[in-house]
Amino acid sequence: MSDRLTITKYGSRYWAVWIDGELLAVTLYKKGARAITAAITTLSTTHGKEVHHGIQAA
Repeated sequence: MSDRLTITKYGSRYWAVWIDGELLAVTLYKKGARAITAAITTLSTTHGKEVHHGIQAA
């Protein structure tokens, strides 16, 4: 998932979080952008597997 998530400078003082090249969020601090990517990575690895297995079982 981390290959799909990127953080780039956005304008002169903001940071952008991109997922698959699509803008997801703009933050003032890089720390906030990192927190967003960490949360998405955590959710996709922990909850994504549970959802995927639930769909297969149905």
